[in-house]
Amino acid sequence: MVTKTAFAVLLTSFAALLGCTVNPVTGRSQLDLMGEAQELEMGKRLYPGAIQQSLGPITDEALQEEVGRVGQSVAAVSHRPGLEYHFTAVNDPEVNAFALPGGKICITRGLVSRLQSEDGMAAVLGHEVGHVTARHAVAAYNRQLLAGAILLGGSVYMEAEDVRNRGLIGLGALVGAQLVMASYSREQERQSDELGMDYAVRAGYSPAGMIETQRVLLDLQKKEPGVVQRLFADHPMSAERQRTAEERVAKLPADVVERPLKVAQFREVSRNVVAARPAWDKAREASALLGDQKKLPEAEAGLAEAVRMAPREGVLRTLHAMALAGLKKQPEAVAEGRQGALLAPDVYLGRIVAGQLLLQPEPAAALLHLDTAERLFPGVAQVSLLRGRALEALGRRPEALTAYKQASERDPNGEIGHEAASRARSLE
Repeated sequence: MVTKTAFAVLLTSFAALLGCTVNPVTGRSQLDLMGEAQELEMGKRLYPGAIQQSLGPITDEALQEEVGRVGQSVAAVSHRPGLEYHFTAVNDPEVNAFALPGGKICITRGLVSRLQSEDGMAAVLGHEVGHVTARHAVAAYNRQLLAGAILLGGSVYMEAEDVRNRGLIGLGALVGAQLVMASYSREQERQSDELGMDYAVRAGYSPAGMIETQRVLLDLQKKEPGVVQRLFADHPMSAERQRTAEERVAKLPADVVERPLKVAQFREVSRNVVAARPAWDKAREASALLGDQKKLPEAEAGLAEAVRMAPREGVLRTLHAMALAGLKKQPEAVAEGRQGALLAPDVYLGRIVAGQLLLQPEPAAALLHLDTAERLFPGVAQVSLLRGRALEALGRRPEALTAYKQASERDPNGEIGHEAASRARSLE
């Protein structure tokens, strides 16, 4: 009989035989159950869903260019400059930044709108690049795999119409997304702080950017602890981390310490997200009430106010459309849903909400939105089911049958899959 201890030893020994690699940052050999090719593939596969779960990319070309430029500058001087890095500013109003394996990195509007300089952004993005170069997500994967606890991501949905249609605004499961974005140890966070400052300095930025940003966030955490939700992989800002940053800066050459912060251009490219922050904060509070039928009128009023404050923000209009649909205000919901998709064309949530709301009055328009939703985030059963309904309404029965079968295959044991299978049988 093999004891649990003996089994653990055997498992560890077997894992060790599977592969060890040299960590690019430390230069030390470490257990590696995920080779670099798998690491790159995981990041590539998870990135579209991670962006869309964060309410899609911010519709501001100048800001996206700035984030990409700053991110690429710190990545170029990192320990893994040859990776194909991507940087995206996303609409999530929470204060956050995260990295997926292989160099896929996001920073939220909640954080961008509170940064004070380009140097501060370089420190934040450098920190996330540090997670990538030190292969922290891979280390987490190794730990979880050995423990037999690889997780499946959950789904997000909203009951916009009735029980029969629940789940139609789902984002589906993202395998391992929570694992790779929220499993860092405090020591790994400290290492990424150090790497982030190092990369920013090597790229020509002032080390004061890290201190400035930590001060802003530490002050924010004291005033509004709920706002700093997941920054740096769920490890909160602390006075100790700020002191450590200050001590590192003190050891740098005088000419580096005296570098001026790059403020003017950053303020210009971030002015739109800064101006819209009050509206997004209002929407964040109101949208938290969407799941409570009794509080839907309050949610709708709050989201209507957010839209009045920032009428060009498409995602706010989409959220308002969801509240209106829940209150059975169909014409108003359709109008808002249409505007939401128009103003934020690359946001999956806006496209699927518009597609669902337009099914009955305009199935052809609904199909266009749903086709875009499929392109933005492929593989979601809800999209296939809705496409089938739109195609059926248009009299395109063979294509509708194909869409229903696809939905059933994507969700074979779920309610959406069962409904799709039932509709498919009715067409055969």
